[in-house]
This record gives sequence, structure tokens and C-alpha cells, in this order.
Amino acid sequence: MRSMRTCCWMSLCLWAVIAATAHSGEGSPSNLLAYVGGAGNQQLRCVTQLSDGTVLVGGGTEDGPQGLAWLAPEVPRLELAGPAITGASKRQAFVLHLTSDLSRVLRVVKFPGSAAVDVRAIKTTSAPGEPTGVLYLSGLRGGDETAKVKGGYFIARLDGNFVDQAPSKMVWVQNVAAEGSIAQDQPWDVGRDGKVVYAEGNPHSYDWVAVRRLTAEGQPDVVEDWRLHWYQNGDKRGEWFGSPASRCPHGKVVESAIVLKVWGRGDFRSWTKEDYEAKSPDGNGGTKQGRWPYDAFFAGPFDPVNPKDSPRGRGYTGYGWPSTPCGNVGSLVIDRRNNYLYLGGNNKSTLPKNPDFEPHVVAMSDTGKLQWWMRLYREVPPGPGETYQDNVDGRLSTPDQYIDAMAIDYSQPAAKGALVVLARCHGNNVINFWKGNEIKHPDNPGTSFQPHFTGSNGNIHYQWLGRLQLADGQMLHATYIGEYAEGAKVGKQSWPDPNLDGWPMFNSGWPDINTTRCRSQLAVDLAGDIYLCGTGRRPITTKNALMKMPKSNEGESRWCDFVRVYRQDLTTLRYSSIVTGTWDWKTKEGGSGVSLQAACPTAGGLLVVGHSTLDKSGNPGPTDMPVTNRPAWTAAQRSGEMGVIGKLSTAP
Repeated sequence: MRSMRTCCWMSLCLWAVIAATAHSGEGSPSNLLAYVGGAGNQQLRCVTQLSDGTVLVGGGTEDGPQGLAWLAPEVPRLELAGPAITGASKRQAFVLHLTSDLSRVLRVVKFPGSAAVDVRAIKTTSAPGEPTGVLYLSGLRGGDETAKVKGGYFIARLDGNFVDQAPSKMVWVQNVAAEGSIAQDQPWDVGRDGKVVYAEGNPHSYDWVAVRRLTAEGQPDVVEDWRLHWYQNGDKRGEWFGSPASRCPHGKVVESAIVLKVWGRGDFRSWTKEDYEAKSPDGNGGTKQGRWPYDAFFAGPFDPVNPKDSPRGRGYTGYGWPSTPCGNVGSLVIDRRNNYLYLGGNNKSTLPKNPDFEPHVVAMSDTGKLQWWMRLYREVPPGPGETYQDNVDGRLSTPDQYIDAMAIDYSQPAAKGALVVLARCHGNNVINFWKGNEIKHPDNPGTSFQPHFTGSNGNIHYQWLGRLQLADGQMLHATYIGEYAEGAKVGKQSWPDPNLDGWPMFNSGWPDINTTRCRSQLAVDLAGDIYLCGTGRRPITTKNALMKMPKSNEGESRWCDFVRVYRQDLTTLRYSSIVTGTWDWKTKEGGSGVSLQAACPTAGGLLVVGHSTLDKSGNPGPTDMPVTNRPAWTAAQRSGEMGVIGKLSTAP
């Protein structure tokens, strides 16, 4: 019988061989990857770099003394004063302030009480490349069933931005009532003027969904050209449909909103027959009907004078509105240069036979005036002599479609800039999101990285990434994001780009792809390149990757997370690496999960954060990810669920 010492030594040797041979790139002196935390189940959720080069990382840990006990005693601990974040949880939110090379923790900022579960977004009033402005952040907050608090998320403005001074308090807090994806993804943004636009409610429900704006002081704001307002006239408060707000005949408008609950309200619908029947560009050489995106689901315009008498029925392509009255906001962003607002969302719809979800992107000026809206696919109206009943098979966009994230590309002036949209579809059809090689804009090179769906796996979710002109919504570039399935029969043609490491092209053959999901955070650098994190079965990795995924002829794949940088025109990848526990490509031994949450650009590469994951039994898995060049304050191994932080080189 072998001794215990011999068995342990052999196991250590096995994992050492796995780590040394199954992956390449982890030894590069320019890469850093480490675990963060100790007891307390830490999660890192967001990361941003300030104008002085220092780094902010938001996350959450268990409430109590063990939650931040892994930080050295000499690290300053600042607890924010200020208004209360409502709710209750067993977690506590924090923000780490780190040096630019991640070597030291300068301070940690905590939140009072235990209502704040984590910090999921950190935003500033400044545009990329400018000195850091006023800081705002958001995070999940716990619900309290005894107090009948549904929970949701909070938005807070800080009194310091870490560059000019460390924060000491929250100037104001907005406790946002939200459920489902709105609570989890937290669609909000802040403009250069400090005004915050945010979404609230429960999407695709009978309850409520709305978009509101706050002043820089955190008070409800009046938006002149939005079309739903609340007025005050003495003791009387009422709701008024109309625009502009300054012409309200009933009293002084005190608050405005976009209400995406269609029962008795007509936001995102035309209010005249002319607007309802108006034709406008569809973003790719064709036209669509309706001045507003919800027109496609109703038989006529909304009547603000007689809301209950407004027609229901079906729209001109055959879609109708379902029984649940609320739409959804998937993402919203504000251009810091002019405070223009971009809203992305979707709504449930009905076909004559099946339910569906349809997407939209809406652009508004700083005063709330509609600029344009896009569906992101080709709408097909009935032909001569046809009705919508004749226009169902193969001519409707039947995949469920969602808007998951958006970001502004600041590499060009606002008049020539672009909006980056991360969307998602469930299933495939002849009419889906625009195909990358079929975009008609003269700047589109026609060589999209993944131009269209391939394979036979229909019941999957996969992503789409597109760039639209800020000025008018015209499509510039697009690619799908659907990673290879295990056992996919790939084509013989590989990408000629040496950094793509000999991977077969998606448009070579008709290979199966599998479910691929990306996080709801996007980042765009000053060159226009796009940073994201996602999960796939066999994600393509580049030659300069920290960790590589084996090709189908090299070994077994596994579900894992990846961090990726797309070139601005979406024709190729600048960088793509998996981050996971190492495993043997031949025997499949080893491995453990890592959930990547966000990435952002930094000099020479990218910053990425996330956390390790546990299996259904609460175990962390047999092997660690390839920790390299870790700072002293981080950890080399897991002791349960722990944060993950990396600074990865994207150099060739």
C-alpha cells in the first residue's frame, strides 16, 4: 500500500503537470492573476481606473468581522456616513482603492449597516481621458420580507473621488425599487451635469417599469420633452400626458418619467395617425414603420385624451402586445459630451401562434426629445394584398431578443461617434439581428469576425455585438458571439491573423455553437476597442492569452469564463483568454469555476475582476487558476468563494 505522503506527492505532481502543460502564457512577467479575500465569501463585481492611474474595485462580502479580515490591519478602513440604504442582508458592500499596478491596497471603503449587498457599478461625470469627475456608484440591496420591502438596488453620490480626496460620506442615496433583471443589471448612468437617469420596476410583469431622472442633488427632475409628467396645483397632484413640460395646463410640473406600462399610458407609442404610419430608416438600408418602437404591437396610435379607448389589436407586421403590460429596460447610457440618452430594452409580444420578445434602442436629446430608434433587425411588412396573418412563416423575427448592455465609443467626436450594443437572442430564424457581412454602411469592411449563426443548435442563448452611429442609429459593424460547441465539426479554413492562433473560422463550414452569455458591463477604450466578459463551452482564445482553450483536435473543452477585446470594427479579436481552474486537456482531470464580472482597459492591457465559484455541494473544485505575479495582499489559493483580480497584457 502506498503511504499517504506518496499519494499526496503524486497528486501535487499531477496538478503541477496540468498547470505547466495544459495552458500557456501564465508565466509572462506582464500578467498578474490572483485570488482576493479569505473567510467570508468575497465577490468582486466591477473595476475602473481613475485619471491618476489608481484603481477602484467594487464588491461584496459576508457581514461581520470576518468579511474584511483578510486585509492587513494597517489598511485604512473608511465607513461612509450619509443617508440610509434601505433593506436587510447578510452581506456588506465595499470599494477597494488600489495602486495602478495593483500591488497595494490604499484604503477600503465600507457602507453603513448591512443593507448594501455589493457594489456593481462605479461611474463618473467625466468622459474617458478626462480628469476624474464626481463619483457615483450602485449596488444590490437586500429585501426585508417583514417590512414588505421588495429590495432592488441603490445609487449613491460620493463626496470624494479618491483623486482629489478620499470620500467620507454619501451625499445622497436613491433606493430604487426593482426586481428581476432591472435589480440585477441596474440600468442607470450619470451625465456631465451630474444628473442621473435610472430604471425601476419589475420587467415583463403586471407591476411597474419606468425611467426617471434625478438632479445632481438627488431630487426628482423635470425632463422638458418627455411625455409623461406629474404636476402640482395647490394640494392637488395629477398626471399629465403632454410635451413640453413647461406647457402643462394644470399646474407646475414637478417630476417626469418614461413609463413603460402600456395600460392607460402611451410612452414609446405614437400619439397621431401620421406618426403611427410614418416610415423611417431601419438602420441598414430599409425602412420601418412608426415614430416609436411600441407602434409595432398595436393597431393604431395612442390617444392621450382617451387612453382607455386607444386601439389594441396587432401591429402592421403581425405582432401584438401580451397580457402583461410592462416592458423592460436592459441598459441605458449617457454621452458625457452632450448628455444625450440612449435606452436599450425589449418587450414581450405575441404572434398568432407563439409568444416572443422584441428589442429596441432609443436615442433622446439632453431634454428628452426623441432623436431616433432602431429595432436592430429587418422588419417585413405585408406585401400587396396580404395581411399580417399571411406574414408569419419565416418573415417575423421569432427568436427572443434582448438588449443586455451598451457603451459609448468616445474615439471620435460625438457627431461621428458610435453606440456599442450588446444584445442576445434565444434561438435562430431567417430574421435575426443584422448579419455582420450584410451591413450596407460604406465603413463596414464586410469581414465580420462571426457574421451569422451557424450549426443546428436552435434552443440556445447567444450574443450579438453591434456599433451604431450616435447621430442617426445607422449600423456600422456587427458580429455574433457564439462559442463552439464540444464536438463541433469545424471547417478547414483558419484565420490568417497569427494572433488568432490557428483557430478555424466561424464561416468555414457550418459548425455548431453552444450557449454563450456575456455580462451586462461593457467597456470601450480610446481607440474604440471593446472589452467584455462571458461564458462559453469552447471559447476561442488568442496567441497572447493568459490561458488557452484547446482546439477540438487538441483536447476536451469545458464550460468556463473568458475575457475578450474586440477590435473596433468587429473584424477580429485583439485578445481573448479563458480564466478558470486548470485542467488536463486529455484526461479532463482538474478544473474549478471562475465567474468573471467586468473588464476595463489599462495601459498595455486590461483589468478584470470576478470571483471563484462553488459546485452544488459547496466545494471549490480540485485545482486553482494559474495565479501569477500576485501582490502580497492577495491569495494564491482558494478557501471557498473568493474574489478574482487580474491585470493582463494584450501585447502580441
